[in-house]
Amino acid sequence: MRIIVFTGRGGSGVTTVAAATAVALVGGGRKTLAFGLGSGLGDALEAPLTHDVSEVAPDLFALETRHGQDEPDEFRDWLEDMLDWRGIEVELADDLAALPGASQIGRMLNLARHAETGGYDAIVVDGLPLEELLDLPPCLDAAARWLDRLFAPRQSNVFEPFVRMFAADYASAGEDLLESGRELLGRLAGLRELLTDAEVSSVRVLLRANDTAPADAREALTALSLFSISSDALVLNRLLPDEVTDAFFHRMRSEQEDALAATAQAGNGMPVLKACLTAKAPRGLDALALLGAELYADAAVGDVLHSAVSHSFSQQNGGYVMNLALPFAEKKDLAVEQMDDGVAVHLNGRRCVLTLPPEVRYREASSWSFEPPTLKVVFQR
Repeated sequence: MRIIVFTGRGGSGVTTVAAATAVALVGGGRKTLAFGLGSGLGDALEAPLTHDVSEVAPDLFALETRHGQDEPDEFRDWLEDMLDWRGIEVELADDLAALPGASQIGRMLNLARHAETGGYDAIVVDGLPLEELLDLPPCLDAAARWLDRLFAPRQSNVFEPFVRMFAADYASAGEDLLESGRELLGRLAGLRELLTDAEVSSVRVLLRANDTAPADAREALTALSLFSISSDALVLNRLLPDEVTDAFFHRMRSEQEDALAATAQAGNGMPVLKACLTAKAPRGLDALALLGAELYADAAVGDVLHSAVSHSFSQQNGGYVMNLALPFAEKKDLAVEQMDDGVAVHLNGRRCVLTLPPEVRYREASSWSFEPPTLKVVFQR
């Protein structure tokens, strides 16, 4: 299984490049699902898509999630059932689902289900705009931790049979909700494992070919690394083709060349995929196949194109050390907080809780230091 997630600033062509990548994977013999977290994938593929899987071409399947109450959302539905059971207004579920990133949890659970049961060789995710995608990992992390605390295993006691006998339907409904909550937790945990497995999943970041590209690349690579999500390529789309020689475009071409050089430097060895602007936006399988061939002319589309160590634990002098790679981070933007079962790292308004191995979990973090690009946390003996 291979999962490739695309994201980028609005207008950079994320959906088109994601669709072209899916077509290229099918051309390489892989049964592929193109999974749209928003709308637009159907336009690129020239196929009417809904939230149900459609077969667009042999071995190419696609779906497109949409906003609105008609879209299935297991997480929101479960919240409504739980709040109703507890006698709380179910409208609160919609309020919770509207929090940044939370509206995507149901869609990501749907993604997890297709990854588990769809029998696909590859899934290409037409992701959210960069600023929204970077809100998703902390939200998935928080949801999984919340469910984990809510449904922690407990021991039955001698009074439980009597409680069940007298509570009757109330107890039964509660157990059903607990069981479905545990199932959601398991799938969230499985999805997190998939997304943080660098041999399975990676993010490819689309950048505008202008002076904002290096800063956007640095922000994306640092935030994704905080959550142990691998990036394996940067993409500059809609570059001026060689046949455009009019002097009117000389300044634009110079800016794009500068952006290309600065992006390559920001990527620190990460491949920079390139595609040129076309007279007509690529639509349909044939046009997307041409775009895919251009993008991956020097790379195998389904391979992990770049890998880097995200974080690790090691034993040193009888103690333990956690190393977390945070490219482009600055110490003034970092804070580390010890928790009962992990370490919370704060960076630029984002918070990631790193679960510790059992042998480290109950040790105090004695110190932390940041020597770019590595955050080091030392635990007492």
